Amino acid sequence: MVVSVSKIAARFGVSRSTLLYYDSINLLKPSARNEAGYRLYSDADVERLRKILLFRKAGVSLGEIANLLHAENLEVTALLLKRMGELNKEIEAVKKQQAVIIKLLENSMLYKNLKNLDECTWLAILNSAGISRKTSDEWHSEFEKHSPLQHQLFLELLGFNEEEILNQRERYRAFDKR
Repeated sequence: MVVSVSKIAARFGVSRSTLLYYDSINLLKPSARNEAGYRLYSDADVERLRKILLFRKAGVSLGEIANLLHAENLEVTALLLKRMGELNKEIEAVKKQQAVIIKLLENSMLYKNLKNLDECTWLAILNSAGISRKTSDEWHSEFEKHSPLQHQLFLELLGFNEEEILNQRERYRAFDKR
């Protein structure tokens, strides 16, 4: 089966310009062109794009992807393990940032005022800052997954009572599974 740029872009949810860029850097060359010069992609090209996008989802750079597509399994494994290590370092850095933010909030005037906020007021503040309920839920879910103790402290900081905190934490643990 041979598909056009528009069809492969729509199928994978990428822009046409992304595919043209991949062509320009020799990452994904179309197998053929029609009489009008339009790019046509074969099943093998489609599979190559699937792999490229999978590596991109894992945070692998385009330069590394170009090498990975021709690499042996051992090299792919080594690069993915390296990427996993980088992600672990990023997660640790974010956890440290969360802890610092909690300490700053505890020591600020805002902290004294947070104790008097109810959930609706807090959500209104987040909304006015451009943070939707969905984004807030995703953030809390990630916070709970990666730093449950700091998340508990944060919820305490917001003035939630013990029962509300248990309910909120359970809700955010289940949020990922939806």
